[in-house]
Amino acid sequence: MDPYAEKIQSLSQISRRKFLLALASVTCLGLSEQSKAAVGLFEPFTFGYVTDAHLAIGQPDSYKMLQESQLFLQDVVKRLNEENVAFTIFGGDNVEGPGRDDSNWQLFIDVVQCLNNPWNFVLGESDISGIAPVDKMRTYGPDWKGKGIESTKPYWSQDPIPGVHIIGLDTSRPNSNTGDFGRAQAEWLKEDLQMHQRRFTIVFSHHPLLPPSPFDSGPPWDDYIVPTGANAREIFGTSKYVRLVVNGHVHVSKVQQENNIWYVSSASLAVYPCAYKIFRVTPESISIETYHVSFPALIKKAKNAFISCTLAYKYSSSKPATFAALAEGTRLDSDVILPLAAGRPAQAIDKKKQPKQKKEKAKQAEPKREKQEESKPPPQQPEEKPESKQDTPQEPEAAATKKQPPAEPKSNADQKTKTKVDNQSEAPKSGESNDK
Repeated sequence: MDPYAEKIQSLSQISRRKFLLALASVTCLGLSEQSKAAVGLFEPFTFGYVTDAHLAIGQPDSYKMLQESQLFLQDVVKRLNEENVAFTIFGGDNVEGPGRDDSNWQLFIDVVQCLNNPWNFVLGESDISGIAPVDKMRTYGPDWKGKGIESTKPYWSQDPIPGVHIIGLDTSRPNSNTGDFGRAQAEWLKEDLQMHQRRFTIVFSHHPLLPPSPFDSGPPWDDYIVPTGANAREIFGTSKYVRLVVNGHVHVSKVQQENNIWYVSSASLAVYPCAYKIFRVTPESISIETYHVSFPALIKKAKNAFISCTLAYKYSSSKPATFAALAEGTRLDSDVILPLAAGRPAQAIDKKKQPKQKKEKAKQAEPKREKQEESKPPPQQPEEKPESKQDTPQEPEAAATKKQPPAEPKSNADQKTKTKVDNQSEAPKSGESNDK
């Protein structure tokens, strides 16, 4: 059995005890019976979402950081491994064209194979565009087959963990920013949703099916959407289990809701703000956390390129930099808790608390002796000068008169305590869409 299949099999095993725990967790949420049925039965899980990586070999930068694309992707893979996500989805425009002899795509596979969790992908226009026509299934079909997906079409579905169903739609159209959602795929989607009821369902597409502002307006913004996106949303509405739809393509971070379904547009990895998302899902809510690559100087370089692109000036000819703020999104677009119960508003996550928590954990791991030293005032004499026991009083007030003899003789207990402290060694002291 191949490694990917082994991971899927291990994630698909569920014991009676886990089943009862999941049932209890849903029961304790205080949701209505209708809400419980719509959520489905599953254990909390986490998944990563990375889109518009535009991985390329030997191509110069534009507003896309193509020369840095491999570095960015490797950085994300490392972080997702640390987070121990259940699975990862790559949202299209994964490569800047397959490359000569599919070299870009092969490099992409080499990098993401380092993930210690199952991964899958959907296609964007960059994946299938180029001078020579790209056969979707010839180039990408073998990799879906390797994930247990037997399909002759570039759209798919699978159950990555018990009680959870994910769908990967194909909205890609070669050499075009406009997305596509045809009749054949619509019929397949209806059948798939009908066959996989009672499972919490997430849909992934490269193009936005519910366009965020300003892409929901006229030219040039409507060149980057799916003209038949409303048809897909109508089909989603026929299933009460579809609760989350995620896309990339437009390079902005935005959260919207329609008919109890959350639509999330994610920013690009290779384009400012060089970001990706981690979703934490429970039967009660969906938490979204947005992260950036670990290279601040390169993010700044990406921002300067981004606010100089054509769409930035079309968005605001006088203040093109405001286009960067659109890409970043607000707190309710980037770090947010989305309730699954109807009628409840989204809540922003205060990420400022997270660094403090990390510092507290680091302090707990330090020896107690280091904490004691931090609480004392700095010594009055250079560290290289040894101090005798008589010259190191226990009280800070005596620092200025340490040459004077103590007012009262010290007890034997005091001398033993002081000797023990002095003999301890000091603990060591501890970083235009613009697919467009």
